[in-house]
This record gives sequence, structure tokens and C-alpha cells, in this order.
Amino acid sequence: MQKNAWDSGTKLLHIGLSTTLTFEMFEGFLVPDPNTRLYFIIHEWGGLLAAAILIVEWLWIYADRQSKILFPWNSNGISAIKTDIMALFKGKLPQAGRTVGLPGFWHGIGILSMTGLAITGVLIFLVIPGGRGASSSSAGAAAFTTLSEVHREISYVAWVYLIGHVSAAILHQVRGDPVFRAIFWLRK
Repeated sequence: MQKNAWDSGTKLLHIGLSTTLTFEMFEGFLVPDPNTRLYFIIHEWGGLLAAAILIVEWLWIYADRQSKILFPWNSNGISAIKTDIMALFKGKLPQAGRTVGLPGFWHGIGILSMTGLAITGVLIFLVIPGGRGASSSSAGAAAFTTLSEVHREISYVAWVYLIGHVSAAILHQVRGDPVFRAIFWLRK
């Protein structure tokens, strides 16, 4: 069962991030078709909203001192991750919540991949060719193409994260750990 409860700020940020980023991930499938310009515009502005929420998330990570949980890249953290992975092979899920180990590390991967999408997305927005972005030069068109390719590559990591994260949450829920209520329910 979940022992380390999420605070209200984390819950609100999770709701904001899960809503905007999931929308952006699925809506991104509609963007490559040149006949769907409206979807690209929606993706741009939704992405800017997601980027703004991610900035608040990074400030929250710093203020709440979550970096040791999300980025356990020292010997103790790596050891905890290995222990959690070995337990998975024995059919035991790691404890959900604010813990050092695989769950915290996986959340960190998610934050980093979504931040990569946000950074490249904002840069794409700034160099959109055709006068809408900050740059309408041929160099802007080249930057747009390169950034779009990097953005797409990062999206593959983000999809692996999202599928893994949701799958782990469902497994926890099925095994009796009320993770959905713990992260989405704002009252204690």
C-alpha cells in the first residue's frame, strides 16, 4: 500500500501535466498531415501551456527537494533501482509514491522526456517559417526541420515513459494499492 502520500501541490501539478501532456501526445498524431493545419495550431498552443506547467513543476521539484527521488543517480539510488527491478522479476511491485528507487527514477525519466519535448516545442514555435515565428529566414526553416526531427525522436522516449507509467499505475491499482485515488483525489 502507498505509505508516502502526495501533497496537494504535487497532485495539482500531476493533474495539469497528465491532462496537457497526454492531450499533446495523442494530438501529435494529427500534426504531420499538411491538411490538418488546425491541429498543428492547437498542438502549438497546447504545448506552450504544457511547457508553462512544466516550468512550475521544475520549481516545485526544487522547492520540495524532490531531486533525490526523481534523479537517484548515486550509488544508493542505483542500488535501490536494482533492488526494485529484481523484485519485479519475483512478481513484487515496488512501493508507489515518493520513494527512491524505480518509481522515482521512472518519474524522473518522464519529467526529463517531457521537458525535452517542451524545450524543442517552444524552440519550434519560435522558428516557424512563414513569418509566424521569431524567424522567417531560410535558416529558420532549417532549424524548424532539425528541431522537428529531434522533437519527434524525444517523443518516442516520452511514449515509452507514458505507457510504462500508466501500466505500472494500473498494476498497482489492480493489486489493491489505490494509486489513482492517491494522486488524483485532492482531499485527504
